[in-house]
Amino acid sequence: MKFLLLLPLTFLATPSHAITWGEFWEPFQNERVYIYERPVPRPMCKRHVYREEYIPGTYWNPGYVKRYNQVVKVPCW
Repeated sequence: MKFLLLLPLTFLATPSHAITWGEFWEPFQNERVYIYERPVPRPMCKRHVYREEYIPGTYWNPGYVKRYNQVVKVPCW
């Protein structure tokens, strides 16, 4: 019974406001377009680095110097 009373309410016209095409496209006109470009990879060069590290000793074991070469990649200028 209650359903029959609510059924005519669904057919009543409700006020609505239709938007125009100008109102629809307005938010899209002012937006900035961001284009992502990959950074250009810089060429990398190799540099040989000679390193020495002093290892301290004790009374019974003398200290020593540890020597090694290291290859480091640096950007070419």
